[in-house]
Amino acid sequence: MKTIVAPVDFSKASLNAANYAADLAAYINADLVLINVVQLPIATVEVPLTEQLFGEMIQSANEDLDHLAASLKIRAKNKIEVRAEVSVGSVEYQIESLSKERNPFAIVMGLQEGKEAARFFWGSDSLFAIKHSQFPVLIVPENYSFKQITRIGMAIDCSSTETLPVETIISHLSQLNAKLDIIYVSSSKEDIKIEKPISLVNRLNHFHPEFHFTENDDPAEGLKEFSVQHGLDLLIIISRKHGFRDLFDERHAKKIITHQSIPILAIPALNKTHLS
Repeated sequence: MKTIVAPVDFSKASLNAANYAADLAAYINADLVLINVVQLPIATVEVPLTEQLFGEMIQSANEDLDHLAASLKIRAKNKIEVRAEVSVGSVEYQIESLSKERNPFAIVMGLQEGKEAARFFWGSDSLFAIKHSQFPVLIVPENYSFKQITRIGMAIDCSSTETLPVETIISHLSQLNAKLDIIYVSSSKEDIKIEKPISLVNRLNHFHPEFHFTENDDPAEGLKEFSVQHGLDLLIIISRKHGFRDLFDERHAKKIITHQSIPILAIPALNKTHLS
């Protein structure tokens, strides 16, 4: 059974992402696992952390998360199973540990609006979740509601298609059953003349992809413009541990995330050292 993992800290952004995750789970027939992480250390000088207080915090977290799980199951008309897990420790470690157990279709996370620094709940850098997770991370804008996914865009760098996780991409596209647009954004007219990556197009031929070259000095603006003009419901980007790719480096990555008004699915690239 497919699984979707949704971290929750009960902020508006994370609750909206949990709603999206429940709707998506019902859409693709997946289980949903909610996780809330109680971080350590949580003691302060003013309020010493006693064993009793810590126990009350865990109990409160469990009650709140169980209540949310029940409401999301009703939201999905009882079509999905929803589990709630409260963990203690580092947020990133606990989410990744749960994901290793579940091998999720995606880790669905919320993004607050108006955050120039592009930070997720718990104060974690938004790029950290994408760059360091071994699993696809789906970022949902704070006020975005789920709707049927009929058109997906995938941004690529034609010069480095050898590390594209094609099997994962095919698996996700098969589940979502949507039209695919492959997008290459460049600031150079000469780059726009680059030939299509034929091997990639052939492997994705089942989805009848359309290939688009878009000229724009700013990759984030180019992708946003394309998304609006073509009515995309989801944008796929390929993430790397040391930057998104040559096209989407650290200078552009945060802007790409925050400027999109639609969800972004970041799928980890293949590791070159493991390519034959």
